[in-house]
Amino acid sequence: MIRVRNAHYGSWEDDFSDREFERLVGKLLEGEISDQEFERFQSQLGESETLRNTYMQLAELHVSLSDALAEVGQPVERSAAADRSLSRRRKPVALLAVCCAICAIAACWLLFPTAKSTPIAWTGYQTSTDRELRSGERIVATENESSVVFRNGVRVSLAKGADLELLTPKLVRLHAGQVYVDVGELGKGFTVLTEAVDVIDLGTVFGVSANALGETDVLVFDGVVDIASHQLPKSAREVLVSGQAQRYRKSGGDERISTVWSSASPTDWSTVSRNDNSLIASVADNVSSDSDAKFYVVVPGGFGEEAKVYSDRNHEWNGLGESGIPPELIGADYIRTFNDDKNRKDIQITLTLSRPADVYVLVDQRYLIPDWLSADFVDTGWKLGIDIGDAHRRGEKHAPALDHVGKRWLGTGAGNSVDVPVNIWKRKEIAGPIVQLGANGEKSDQFDRATEMAGSMYGIVVVPKMQLDD
Repeated sequence: MIRVRNAHYGSWEDDFSDREFERLVGKLLEGEISDQEFERFQSQLGESETLRNTYMQLAELHVSLSDALAEVGQPVERSAAADRSLSRRRKPVALLAVCCAICAIAACWLLFPTAKSTPIAWTGYQTSTDRELRSGERIVATENESSVVFRNGVRVSLAKGADLELLTPKLVRLHAGQVYVDVGELGKGFTVLTEAVDVIDLGTVFGVSANALGETDVLVFDGVVDIASHQLPKSAREVLVSGQAQRYRKSGGDERISTVWSSASPTDWSTVSRNDNSLIASVADNVSSDSDAKFYVVVPGGFGEEAKVYSDRNHEWNGLGESGIPPELIGADYIRTFNDDKNRKDIQITLTLSRPADVYVLVDQRYLIPDWLSADFVDTGWKLGIDIGDAHRRGEKHAPALDHVGKRWLGTGAGNSVDVPVNIWKRKEIAGPIVQLGANGEKSDQFDRATEMAGSMYGIVVVPKMQLDD
């Protein structure tokens, strides 16, 4: 677990002159800003709402001026030589009219600084076939999922109803709704602004949602983000890492988000259950939100070959041999737990079911059997495996051994690259909807004593209980 509070970022001087601000805005809008200049500019935007508002106005003015000037250069067809002659005489007048229009636009922005651009109804874009989006445009997603792809490779997927304003290639404002951001290799520093916080990428895949109450939910699926609250000084910024989620309020304060619902598509996530058929109503634990911000991921109907094991790792479930995963578990609801909890002795997980179901716990067989497991569960004799790695590699079905030097990738298919043997235990009869789970047992002799942190946290799978005829 890594969660940093009260960390100081940046060393730029406090004074930020109007001339310097205008210089950096100009370079940013023209695409000429350096990484160091962008870092400085972004830092100042994070500290000052006045600068953020001023920048948005300048960005929208830049778009308006660009459009106005572009119209001057458009060819105009004439039907006769006399028209061409008249056109030549009128050209200075036309240019003067455009200049007056530009001045009028600028005056409007100076006199009415709160003016907003009109939202655009949007059904999705593919950079190869659809129109290019410019800085200052505001879009509202009308399909279940739409995407904006930036030139630097950043992809922002929008849930239906999301209202997003594009400010620069590395800066957007989320007015409402939910987005999933995959920054890629070249988009480091990409920032999402909301009413409550600024979410600054440090090399990540993350989600952000904003509602009418001024609340912002931030989830980190992979990597790290920096959170700058509008109610706190720069020195109070915090970091969220893979598997952590937090809700921030416009008025200040935050709280842990302990459960997130997801599907086979990583962009489809929610902090409330949207599946009435889900067997899992909620997941909670005894960990204080002040000490950890990790979230459990509930995946209705998602268990199967190469399903993700944890919310804080990219490891995958794999069947043993060609037989694969036991058919009784395929397509079941399951919970992605935290691998960081594997050696935590005080962990207690509370699972609430929405209706009668069978609960299975998938335990690293190298641990000794804890008392709570032997008392409330029975060993089914079924087995699974965990593939430890970071990502799949194209064309590589098998991954190298665990002692391989360097980054280790994931294998593909049942029985390939199985690193951790897992036993499957089934819960005995459940009297009510609440199921209590404890910590892993003590380590057995199967562990390599030289690797103190070796081991894996257990997984949880839930299957509908079979209704027997009387």
